[in-house]
Amino acid sequence: MDASRSQEAAGAAPTTTAGRPDPGRWTAPGPGSWVQDGSHVPRPLCRFTSSLITAPFEAGFQETLARYGSLLESLDAVIVDGFLYQRLRPVGAPPEAAGPPPEPVFRELLETAPALRERVATAATVLAERRWRGDLRRWDDEIKPALHRRHADLVRVDLGSLDDAALCDHVDRCARAFAEGVLQHHRHNAPAMLPVGDLVVHAIRWTGLPPAEVLACLAGASPVTEGAPDELAALVRALRGDPAATAVATDETLPADEALSRLLRSPDPVGARADAYIHALAALPLDGEDAVAEPGSLEAPGLLVARIRAALHSDPRARATAGTDAAARVRAAVPAEHRTEFEDLLTEARLVYRLRDERAVHADRLFGSVARAALLEAGRRLAARGAIDEPADAVDLDPAEVRSLLLDGSGPSHAEVAERVRWRRTATYRDMPPLFGPPPAPPVPAEWLPPAAARIHEALGFVVGAVLEDAHRAPEARAVHGLAVSPGSHEGTARVLAGSEELSRIQAGDVLVAAMTGPAFNLVLPRLGAIVTDRGGLLSHAAIVAREFGIPAVVGCQDATEVIPDGARVRVDGGTGTVTVL
Repeated sequence: MDASRSQEAAGAAPTTTAGRPDPGRWTAPGPGSWVQDGSHVPRPLCRFTSSLITAPFEAGFQETLARYGSLLESLDAVIVDGFLYQRLRPVGAPPEAAGPPPEPVFRELLETAPALRERVATAATVLAERRWRGDLRRWDDEIKPALHRRHADLVRVDLGSLDDAALCDHVDRCARAFAEGVLQHHRHNAPAMLPVGDLVVHAIRWTGLPPAEVLACLAGASPVTEGAPDELAALVRALRGDPAATAVATDETLPADEALSRLLRSPDPVGARADAYIHALAALPLDGEDAVAEPGSLEAPGLLVARIRAALHSDPRARATAGTDAAARVRAAVPAEHRTEFEDLLTEARLVYRLRDERAVHADRLFGSVARAALLEAGRRLAARGAIDEPADAVDLDPAEVRSLLLDGSGPSHAEVAERVRWRRTATYRDMPPLFGPPPAPPVPAEWLPPAAARIHEALGFVVGAVLEDAHRAPEARAVHGLAVSPGSHEGTARVLAGSEELSRIQAGDVLVAAMTGPAFNLVLPRLGAIVTDRGGLLSHAAIVAREFGIPAVVGCQDATEVIPDGARVRVDGGTGTVTVL
């Protein structure tokens, strides 16, 4: 589905004098239930990303769902003014279907409909052969290395030496690579999700424990969640063997860029390790899911230095045992007759858990960063000609518009681009309808399905909900409620951040309050006392990193950033999911 046509089909609403769309003027993107994905996209995607993302998103989902025997045909996607809306479509059902047919009809379809029979057979094969293991090997041995080779080829290009036509060709290559990254990300959804969901569904059935306690068993199994953890650990080891370099790293009177420059010029191994760490961070966006629109980690030297300092004073052994300790608690609650199966499920879930983040870090985020670099070069040229205000505004052009503006000056006007930039920087998910069409219908009950199909249905269903579903609990005058995702209680000062550009305000022991967290927030995690977010579920970024670092966290609160005053004293209870203003 082409994103620009999707926006047009959605009936972009006229804006009011305040610059916000008139909610009464929206039209649905199509039949069925379209749900806003504010957990991944709480602010608008830039034009470049939104013009490219939906087709590979849908193709990847369709492929992974078929390959793993899901009864879902697709997770359809559409972009409406930069915001992502999704529609679940079961196999064989029309988009407007309001839930499954009656049980006798559905059971007959399982026997007679070829598409459903094929999915049921595939589900049994997937579980018998543990298909995720082969997919993980291919990811490690073939796909991830190929993505990095393609990225390296694009990074080697000297952008400043290209004439306008050659730069446009390079932007097109970056666009194709970015689309490939999105495709590979979503092709690997099921192998990343299925074993994790399978573990949680079974453990809850056996123990009655909250899902957050079961998910805590996976802490430490996805190091890439932190962002370049191996390279950071190697740099810390080198620093601890070099007192002079450590003095540079910990000197808070030095400007951050000067401290980094001195570390890079330090004798090896510090200089080499610092270079490796910074190089590894180069592909990570500061915030959110839009690696094209968001500044890269290297554009925030102060945060990098703060992360290095925090790592020098942390004890990695304390975090290394978190997953082991959680697994022991869950294991003790599992009835003896199921413990062998629990161990097997835990092993498989820990095996693939890293794929959840790796499929983003080494795919769409990798190519988003190189596309951003190309767009900034195009933006410098366009800004010099008065076509746009700032080089970074070029992210709000699609590839064809970059070409037309650079080569013949045609395309969107200066005012049109400025309005896109204004909307991207100021709009939030609250400015958009949460839903087009009727509320989503309930899924097929698992008890209607054969055992293997039911197992995959429940496992994938849990993970999709754990990523996307918020708490949906109304706030009170001095409290908000969300999902309890990482246990513990903490009192501290609330820092209500509009985005990653404000992370420098974080002080040790503060409570981070944000719409959502992205990769940049990893840089301040060791300083945080607790995390609170408006959006996100049990497997959101905030939930995962909170469990990794043992930080109390409540996510999916809906209105935390509006109810909690910046600077207020708050108590966060990661066991009950309550945040109280004291």
